[in-house]
Amino acid sequence: MSFWQKLFSAHQQQNEHKNQISCVENDCSCKSNEQLIEALTQTTDEKVIIGIKKVLISRGYSRKELNELQHLPLRQ
Repeated sequence: MSFWQKLFSAHQQQNEHKNQISCVENDCSCKSNEQLIEALTQTTDEKVIIGIKKVLISRGYSRKELNELQHLPLRQ
């Protein structure tokens, strides 16, 4: 693979990653904080976690709070 192919391939993969996170943010924007916190504690998908955290941070949560919530044991 040439240098240029590697360079453009990296940008495409990065854009796909950002697009997936943006889709999660859009899906989460209409949900309540409680629903998002519950989803955050249950998911293991990195892109979903990032998207949910971005929405909750925009609603006033701190990164520290979200990291603590994420590592709480699952409620059953």
